[in-house]
Amino acid sequence: MAFGIEDIKRIYEEEELKFAYEPEYQLIRFSMNIEATSDVRFIARIVNSKTALFTTILPMNIPEKMRKPVSEYLTMVNYELLLGNFQLDFIDGELSYKAVAAFEEDFGLADMTVIRLTYVGFNMFDKYIKGVFAIIYGGKSPEQAFSEINDDDE
Repeated sequence: MAFGIEDIKRIYEEEELKFAYEPEYQLIRFSMNIEATSDVRFIARIVNSKTALFTTILPMNIPEKMRKPVSEYLTMVNYELLLGNFQLDFIDGELSYKAVAAFEEDFGLADMTVIRLTYVGFNMFDKYIKGVFAIIYGGKSPEQAFSEINDDDE
């Protein structure tokens, strides 16, 4: 039996998540409040018979004049990441974190892998969105914001 959105649905039900299930689009969506901001959106989607995409989306768009410095900051952040990456849409300012899973059709993904891929974006937003806000609202340069985030780790 092939791995599909129904399998992710089962895992989320076991985790007692509240979500919207859209089998016609092969996706599940929900929102979650995190430490750094509220109402962060999430979509889990089966892209094809061997690929799942887990996307976490900031509930605000990056202002047009701030997209270049924010993208410079995100480039520094992405260089250090091991699982997934931040993406900034320069047209509308949408900021998202995407993680992809490739799997064998007949074996699918382990439950813990789905859980990890679901929460990694929320964890990355909690850690790195403060730098985005420091650039937008605090007048920090990308380098200053990145340095401050890394100083918080120590």
